[in-house]
Amino acid sequence: TASLVDQQAALFGHGCERPGDAKITFGTGAFALAVAGASRLDGGTTGMLPTLAWRIGREPPTFAIEGGVYNAASALNWAKGLGLFSDFSEIDRFTAPPAILRDLAFVPALSGLGCPHWDRSAAGLWIGLGLDTTRSDMMQSMLEGIALRAAEVIAAMKHLVPLGTRISVDGGMARNPYFLSFLAAALDKTVLVPSSVDLTALGTARMAMRGAGAPELPALPPPAHFIGPTGGFGAEVSNRFAEAMT
Repeated sequence: TASLVDQQAALFGHGCERPGDAKITFGTGAFALAVAGASRLDGGTTGMLPTLAWRIGREPPTFAIEGGVYNAASALNWAKGLGLFSDFSEIDRFTAPPAILRDLAFVPALSGLGCPHWDRSAAGLWIGLGLDTTRSDMMQSMLEGIALRAAEVIAAMKHLVPLGTRISVDGGMARNPYFLSFLAAALDKTVLVPSSVDLTALGTARMAMRGAGAPELPALPPPAHFIGPTGGFGAEVSNRFAEAMT
């Protein structure tokens, strides 16, 4: 009674149904989708990709916009293979100020740059390395770089669809406290982490209920937690990252 693409299923599993509802899945790459509504948007000028979210029964289709970052958890796994850390618990927290505010930036373009640049020839790089740079500094900047690339995608989305004050996130990196805190600051939005980790399966099951004619769906499980944008440095870190990108 339902057939969905995985990211669209996750979008529905996050409870994103109204225009402006958005989610980011941080897996191998980072994939952001936002519900656009009943009209297909032209994302050409912003680097966003228009896509079909779903169509339920005889109702008009619901459209979405999508943007991807090629390297998220894949960048962390690469760094782990290099020996920059040995256990993921080592990069959950850092005592130093944000690396980007110490002029250390990482651009996670290990497979090129996705949305909104779409440049496969781009390469990953650290900027601002010095003799005093530690492995911890490098990993802190890597987490920040992935968050800031996701923030670039969300900034491009906002040119097409007014987004809400919350963005729902999932994937392996959604278990990293530092990453979530920095992401919330970079987005200047509250980050919501669902209690379910199987959002694609949940979205498919809920859509299957719709397809089977269920008049109402059960309430979604309460979120595991919310992370508000604290620190007041969101604009500054975004500006510094933009400088690094250029």
